[in-house]
Amino acid sequence: MSDDKEHKPEQEDESGWVDASPETKSGGLPARRLDLQAAFERLTGGHERIAAWLDALLSREGAGGDLFSRQTVLPVLDRLAAVLSGLIAMILVDRHYGPGGLGIFAWFFSLLAIAGYLGRYGIPVFVENRLARSSESADALCAQALAALLTLGGTAVVLCTLYAFLLAGPGPGSADNFLILLLGPTIFFQNINALKLAMLNGSGQHAAAAGLRIRQRLIFLAATLVLCRFQVPVPLLAGAFLLSQIVMLGMGRKAVRLPGITRVLAGWKQVGQMVDNGRAFLFTDNLLDVVFYADMLILGWFVDPVELGLYARALILARLFLVVPGGLRSVFRKRANQRVQAGSNGDLVPFVGRTARGMFFVHGVLAILVLGHFQQALELVYDGRQQAAETFAVFALVVPGLVFFSAVTALEPVFEALEKSERLKRMNLAVAAVNLVLNINLIPFAGIDGAAMATSVAMLIHFFLFGRLLPADLRGSIFFWPGAAAALYLTYVLMAWTGMGVFSWLLLSLILFGVFLWVGGFFEDAQGRETSGKLKPY
Repeated sequence: MSDDKEHKPEQEDESGWVDASPETKSGGLPARRLDLQAAFERLTGGHERIAAWLDALLSREGAGGDLFSRQTVLPVLDRLAAVLSGLIAMILVDRHYGPGGLGIFAWFFSLLAIAGYLGRYGIPVFVENRLARSSESADALCAQALAALLTLGGTAVVLCTLYAFLLAGPGPGSADNFLILLLGPTIFFQNINALKLAMLNGSGQHAAAAGLRIRQRLIFLAATLVLCRFQVPVPLLAGAFLLSQIVMLGMGRKAVRLPGITRVLAGWKQVGQMVDNGRAFLFTDNLLDVVFYADMLILGWFVDPVELGLYARALILARLFLVVPGGLRSVFRKRANQRVQAGSNGDLVPFVGRTARGMFFVHGVLAILVLGHFQQALELVYDGRQQAAETFAVFALVVPGLVFFSAVTALEPVFEALEKSERLKRMNLAVAAVNLVLNINLIPFAGIDGAAMATSVAMLIHFFLFGRLLPADLRGSIFFWPGAAAALYLTYVLMAWTGMGVFSWLLLSLILFGVFLWVGGFFEDAQGRETSGKLKPY
């Protein structure tokens, strides 16, 4: 640079070109050169907003609070353990019994999951929300809840015993009633453990709750492996789940203690009231699990066990998208209740917005990667190239709904914190009804592909209803979905055309997806979208 005082610094215009110093160019005439850095900054103007958004999302001081502490990482690992335990159990059954045995096992397991969900009747969720707000009268509350859950569990034992001895078998073409006998006591012990987990999560001990569930799943896997090695009948494999629940009952005594017998007997008078309280939270938690398992039950009456096993494979892969949302659900329930209790409802707007955008971005990238490369992994895990392709086809049909569902499902506790659980229940029941109607109409002529389409449509409807049913001051916090959907589609189409390897695919898809989302206004908050006037918030 010259020391001449009259020399003017390089001047940049709006295009990114700058006037270079006359001394640097021949002929002494002013010359123009392209400032690549300035041009890039103008091309990607708004990158500061992207960086600020990512910083707020990942920062310990962000709206989501401490997202990467032990209290949040372990719950996510718990969900990962749930997915992996289900995947490994399915692989074990598939390897020892084939797709037919896998289909029967998945059908029975679906029955167990739905019956267990209904057997808790929303009581653990009610207890968790009450404890998250205040720990006052916790002993009496937990004693009443345990009395109600024991009553429901005992009723399940009686009904399952009568059914097993008096009525027909549990599945199509099956006369074995042993699974029904296992179903009742499994629900009984599951109810007790559900209360223990609710007490831990409600008091903020998310890591302890996650640790209990992880150990329970390890026991389940070990028992499943032993039973498969001994080639027991497929229905008897559910005994692994019962065993894991019994062992879990004896764990975690230092972290949480259940109410004593005297308090439980005193709380029996309030069983009716506790059941009424739990009813408000029935169908408000883990909707996707219910939807998936309902699909399996319906499919069991229309397709053969082999096709049912292929569908079960795809569902296990789809659950990878629920690891982070499911793990953070209890954490977000605690945070949302704390904000409402402190009168800081305004803080929920950035909390909801940043969480939804972060979840969509992460799961969108995961979807693009899986769709491009996971079929090879399927072929390595499961035997049969053709069957792997069919499984992947089902998975691809489910993915669009999964990505949008994953963006908001972890935020459902916001309704509970704002005492809008009835809205959440109506939404979930509506989605379940749509899924049921679509399954009944699509499965008879489209089989497992019809079930996949029904599930995907139901999850998309869940996303739209979630945004519409939020309180008025929170609706604008949900991102602009048409731009997000277009970015997801364009990124996958371009990446599929390249045919790159896994690492290159992941790196380039991150860049393309981020650029397309920025163009659609994805990284702007609700105020930014309203001020710019370019996009209307969903």
